[in-house]
Amino acid sequence: MIDRRHLLTLTAAAAASAGLPAWAQTAAPAVEVSNAAALRGVSQAVVASFAIGFVTNRTDRARAGGGLLGSGFGGRSTARSALEGLTDADFQAATDAAYDIFVERMGAGGVTLGDRQPLLDAFGTRVRPVETEERDLVYGRDDRGKVRIFGPSQLGGGAIVMREWLGMITGGGMSGNASAVQASMGAQNFARANNQAVLGCMLMLDFANAESYGGWHRNMSAVEVNSSLGAWPELTQLNVFAAGNGRQGTVALEDPIGIGGDFGVFADSTTGGQRAAETAANVIGVLGGVGTNSTRRYTMTADPTRWRAGVSEVAREAIGALAGGLSA
Repeated sequence: MIDRRHLLTLTAAAAASAGLPAWAQTAAPAVEVSNAAALRGVSQAVVASFAIGFVTNRTDRARAGGGLLGSGFGGRSTARSALEGLTDADFQAATDAAYDIFVERMGAGGVTLGDRQPLLDAFGTRVRPVETEERDLVYGRDDRGKVRIFGPSQLGGGAIVMREWLGMITGGGMSGNASAVQASMGAQNFARANNQAVLGCMLMLDFANAESYGGWHRNMSAVEVNSSLGAWPELTQLNVFAAGNGRQGTVALEDPIGIGGDFGVFADSTTGGQRAAETAANVIGVLGGVGTNSTRRYTMTADPTRWRAGVSEVAREAIGALAGGLSA
């Protein structure tokens, strides 16, 4: 999977406090808007769900068909990467900080967030928050991973998965997927009955990205793994159920966004480890060859303080881009 990232800069204050370098600011991330009419004129809303999916493991593969030689001569390259060094408290603190950014950004855009309890009452027992254990993530034909989903303490902890987020992630078995469907249906019905918009926001955040080289016409394959805190496109999205009619509009990141930097120790745990260069996109592994199958394991042992600062900056940029779609 080739991953082209929109690199960000940290604010000067955040970069200084976290001891991180700063990079040149690029243009605002592009978003994809669906049903723009449902996104206009939102001034009063309740939050059905705010969730962050933290990717904790990923497996990226590249295959080569061997070109004119065929018969899979090119072999397959596999990179398995894992995020370590963080506790549940770190994930929760990062989620809470991101939700504060979300509330701040909604207010700055003229959206007043109302009492959520009537919506929860309407959900009843049909909708339940998901547990934070790792769940499967599918993001490519041969690419798999694990993700942990957190909700903010400000909303009682525990994230509610919405139907619109299913596909690459699951709600947690049949009952969890049923809960996700009921959450979206309940949000739609509430928006209609109470003439109040309902919001759902998901950020899918990763600790690395990978670029692959291969294909049936190639005689070699390779996977290059880079450290880069970032938000995924498509699944990083804001869902709006419009007041009065419940029609749904969606704003989603069109391209990945991310920040490179030193957020911990990046090591090749296959060979005993090596420290990556501290650059905007730290290459922590390139593997591949002709006619062979190669597998490497990489580990990012995060520094909690630097990692949380990086997550906040990625969340700020992603939420800003999504919120900007409300005026599309």
